[in-house]
Amino acid sequence: NAILGEKRSIVSDVPGTTRDAIDTKVDFQGNSVVIIDTAGIRRRGQVEVGVERYSVMRALRAIDRCDVALLVLDATELVTAQDTHVAGYIQQALKGVVLVVNKWDTVTDKNTTAWLETIRMSFKFIDYAPVLFISALTGQGVDGIMPMAYQVYTERLKRLTDIEVRGVIQQALAAHPPPRRGTRQLVIKSGSQTDINPPAFTFRVNDSRLVHFSYRRYLENQLRQAFGFDGTPIRLVFSSGGGS
Repeated sequence: NAILGEKRSIVSDVPGTTRDAIDTKVDFQGNSVVIIDTAGIRRRGQVEVGVERYSVMRALRAIDRCDVALLVLDATELVTAQDTHVAGYIQQALKGVVLVVNKWDTVTDKNTTAWLETIRMSFKFIDYAPVLFISALTGQGVDGIMPMAYQVYTERLKRLTDIEVRGVIQQALAAHPPPRRGTRQLVIKSGSQTDINPPAFTFRVNDSRLVHFSYRRYLENQLRQAFGFDGTPIRLVFSSGGGS
């Protein structure tokens, strides 16, 4: 409602008021955008059978069909276990994400550095997600939501040339060669971007079994430092097929 400037969805202080996922078409800078307002996703033990259970299912389906998910956090509760659970679902679905801290008007200590540190600690697995502090009640920061969401969407559509990818990978290998596993060492023969929305990269290697999680993470970080990809997961695929 705050984004649209009108009462499109029913709001209330009572949890569970919004039960259906409501689609609303809006024009943003000449682009047609669909905003999906979902039911809140509460802890499993608090989900009642019947209507609310299906509301949660519809909310999860809404994540599946979106490009960018706005994960709204309550500043009066900070980060709950359910928030991280939903964030994990968004990550597994390979969707873009923006962390939106609502009810910022109720916070007395507005030390954003400390808040960001706490949030980053809770969401280490999506440390690429931008964070916004807003108040839907007063409108503070709300005008930054759509530009940020659209920026994340454009990051998901970013496509790099093979030369750009090769340059970053060569620098990464020179700065930090792959570790050995026993007598064998990972060899990266080539790499290229193979998909968008979300961005995906395929690397041809001598043996995909030699790719350690930490080195996968290192290569992802190098790609992010060079090209951004803010707010979106990146898929890295290592293939040992195709000969020498």
